[in-house]
Amino acid sequence: MTSELLPDWDRIVDRHARRVFGVAFRILGSVHDAEDVSQDVFAEAYRLHRSGPVQSWAGLLVRLATLRSLDRLRRQRPAAELRELDRVSAVEPLQELMASELSHWLRGAISQLPDQQATVFTMQYFEHLSRDDIAVTLAVSPEAVSTALYKARERLMSQFVVYNQGAQE
Repeated sequence: MTSELLPDWDRIVDRHARRVFGVAFRILGSVHDAEDVSQDVFAEAYRLHRSGPVQSWAGLLVRLATLRSLDRLRRQRPAAELRELDRVSAVEPLQELMASELSHWLRGAISQLPDQQATVFTMQYFEHLSRDDIAVTLAVSPEAVSTALYKARERLMSQFVVYNQGAQE
């Protein structure tokens, strides 16, 4: 392979590392896991580039970060909790507990979504991308983005109703 066909990896990493890490962290909620996923994503992107040209680095990297983070969530590796004295928070303990529980539930619920729905939901709500930006990034139509987002919301809402009923009992 000639040097003209090889991308400038330092530039690609510099340009996209923060976003890749951010996607992974928001899905996983762990710095350590997000760092591991980020490394995996760039290694996988390099391998994919060697098999053919990449149309959109941002699209490829965000999609890989989402999918690999979801894969990691699905494996549900137990994580050590911080001791109460290790945490500093200005939020009331009950609010913090409820937010933590809801965050844990949402991560689990997103991991149960089909990949396309999970990716679109993540890009919309964690990355704050518009429908058109998501469509361009994933190389799909804006209508496909809307459909996937609608299905993801419906599925999450039905799971939340079940979760909420269980919590009230």
